[in-house]
Amino acid sequence: MRRLFISLISMLLLVVNTNYVYAFEDEDLQPYLNIINEVNNQYNAQIYLYQEEEFNNLPIAELYEHNYQNYIQYIKNIELSVFKDNIISMATNNLNDLEVKLDNQYRSTSARKTVKFNSDRNSMTLTYKFSGAKFDTSYKPTAVVNKLSDTDYFVMTSYTGSFKNSNTTYSVLAKGKIYYRFGIADGKSFTVNFNI
Repeated sequence: MRRLFISLISMLLLVVNTNYVYAFEDEDLQPYLNIINEVNNQYNAQIYLYQEEEFNNLPIAELYEHNYQNYIQYIKNIELSVFKDNIISMATNNLNDLEVKLDNQYRSTSARKTVKFNSDRNSMTLTYKFSGAKFDTSYKPTAVVNKLSDTDYFVMTSYTGSFKNSNTTYSVLAKGKIYYRFGIADGKSFTVNFNI
């Protein structure tokens, strides 16, 4: 019985030591995490660093030779004031709303229009039908967003669309995340008005 007790205590100490080392390793990262929390609170933002599994599945990993520790070390090497400026920029960077003029031939047909946005890091394609100078409301247009860059790109997680202005405008409200070199800014949105 005593031997079992000593074994359990030894295992517990090993676990505690392992956690302490891990916490110590993260101690250098803590000022950066504090900045992210401060900026998130101040700007009502949703910024966070890449988790390892997420990092490994993104093109951003190439910038760090597909090594998560290189990514963490890169962040730790940034001066705190520079890091804070970058995080504030991520929090305050909003995608510009767009007004897009669609061509029509005054007949009933289907069409597709692609526009670039986010400094040409993304494109949005709207597939729609129109009849004369108005949208064909019997067909619900679809919007697809593609990334054209490996950094600072937007990923649409959802969108809503609605006909406006007597069916001469189809307005797309896109919601999603922007994937930056330092991390992710969630809760981003913008509107594209496609006008006939």
